[in-house]
Amino acid sequence: MENENITYTFEKDISIPKMIFIIPYRDRKNHLDYFQRHMKTILEDFPNEDYAIYYLHQCDRRNFNRGAMKNIGFLYVKETYPNDYKNITLIFNDVDIMPKKKNIINYETSNKNIKHFYGYNYTLGGIVSIKGNDFELLNGFPNYWSWGYEDNALQQRAKTKNINIDRNQFYRIYDDNIIHLNETTIRTVNKGEYKKYVDKVNDGINSITNLKYEYDIETNFINVFEFNTPHLPNTSLNKEYDLKNGNTPFKIRVNPRMKMAIN
Repeated sequence: MENENITYTFEKDISIPKMIFIIPYRDRKNHLDYFQRHMKTILEDFPNEDYAIYYLHQCDRRNFNRGAMKNIGFLYVKETYPNDYKNITLIFNDVDIMPKKKNIINYETSNKNIKHFYGYNYTLGGIVSIKGNDFELLNGFPNYWSWGYEDNALQQRAKTKNINIDRNQFYRIYDDNIIHLNETTIRTVNKGEYKKYVDKVNDGINSITNLKYEYDIETNFINVFEFNTPHLPNTSLNKEYDLKNGNTPFKIRVNPRMKMAIN
């Protein structure tokens, strides 16, 4: 995909990794430090040239956009490895989640097969492996501002495109084989963004514009300074929500004329 609105600044590497971890990040320094230390052990049996880890750092103060950070990670991979990105296994991994021991997860996958290793079976979150070709076919994640539902939407997109979701090696949420550091169940949710999910608004990789970032070769951070999506965040619709109350932060009402309203 060519996008004239994107500005890239990066260093190219001559080796082609088999796997690339894409970690969305902002304001989680303690989790980041732990993740970086622990993943050195988890990946120590892999040749260094076989994998890369990129931390997608949203530098602005708008609502965090996990889907966009993951999509921008893909765009960086595509631009850096234009002849090979389709065959690279992309691993979308939250910064607070990692295997407890090495060699318990086989990260590599194949075309038309998404591997889901940890989380809930109704959503593709936690730790997910997908080929670059398939991720592009799905148009990536939707670019939702604030917490939630880009992972659910990715699963829906995969089913629509008849891409297999492989949970043969799957650990349910808080399984003892997985370290999950997140110490709070409180999330910032947004009614407008949730409505986009309910309405299945089709944005993703191809709707990110005015993208400006810089790759720090010393830290593997991709510092994202600027990007736009078709729908700007409306922070007046934000609220704090406790995930202990379920995974649906807003109620959906259907009136007699079959129009949906969100409360």
